[in-house]
Amino acid sequence: MSRPITSIPPSGPLHLGHYCGALAPFVALQSESRTAFLAVADLHLMAPRAIRAATAAVPDSAAILVAECLAAGVDADRCVFYRQSDVPELALINGLLHNLVTVEELLPQRGYARRAGGRPSLGMLGWPVLEAADIIGTSATHVAIGAGNARHMEICYGLLTRLRDEWGIDLPVPAATVGAVDLPGLDGARKMSRSRGNCLLLGADEPALRARVHTMAIRSEDGRSVPAAYLAALGHTAEADRVARGLTDGTMRPDEARELVLAAVLTHIAPIGRRAGELADERSKLDGLLAAGTERVRDLTDSTLRRLRRGLGLTRA
Repeated sequence: MSRPITSIPPSGPLHLGHYCGALAPFVALQSESRTAFLAVADLHLMAPRAIRAATAAVPDSAAILVAECLAAGVDADRCVFYRQSDVPELALINGLLHNLVTVEELLPQRGYARRAGGRPSLGMLGWPVLEAADIIGTSATHVAIGAGNARHMEICYGLLTRLRDEWGIDLPVPAATVGAVDLPGLDGARKMSRSRGNCLLLGADEPALRARVHTMAIRSEDGRSVPAAYLAALGHTAEADRVARGLTDGTMRPDEARELVLAAVLTHIAPIGRRAGELADERSKLDGLLAAGTERVRDLTDSTLRRLRRGLGLTRA
């Protein structure tokens, strides 16, 4: 059976880009597994946002993230939720792996300096290594990852190859499932983001979703059809093709295209918002899922850590 993993920083409410990029592929992978892992990536959160306001919000944001993931189809009976910072063994694995990758290998990451406001932290540079620590620590066989971070898997594969070839440590090599390409923003920006306010939040109610979709740009900065991109990401490929053609040849009005997007959004996203709101009131259940998951992941990562230390020759125990 497969053992999938994905990670999501608890940086605020999830939006459609998160759902299409990693969460929906993860839900699909989870259906074929007995055990799946979802890392509430608070250490990744700190890489570009190591400020008091961001870290102090993590306990509440983590619970909301779990609620939204459950509402989006993550199965609490199959999925192990955990916060990275609750697993010290993960930090030790991360520290070992950092010594096996060069700065030159990490520097070509897409936009890492820009994402940190031009002043990237060491953690921002090592973002893919921490992703690899989650993957390797849990012995994951499949990884659901967004298109923007897909190349990070090359770092993970390189680490696994070096561990095998140099030290004979043979660990599972996971398959990567890459989500939809980065969705354009409602305003036509190249990418949907909370910071720009150009996103569709999974937790939004129906009136808010209607209002937001009606403001949708028709073309993005890079020339994509925004309505077609949203329809394709939500699985409406035939309608996406029809919209793209119709908006290009003038046989479809922009408002007609927006209405098709709205119908898809209300079908797929509005129920998630309603369910997430209900789950958010069950804080003890959400915290309990994180606590129970953390214990399971600590056991797994401790086993992996001991195997790595023995294989590297750091201990004979």
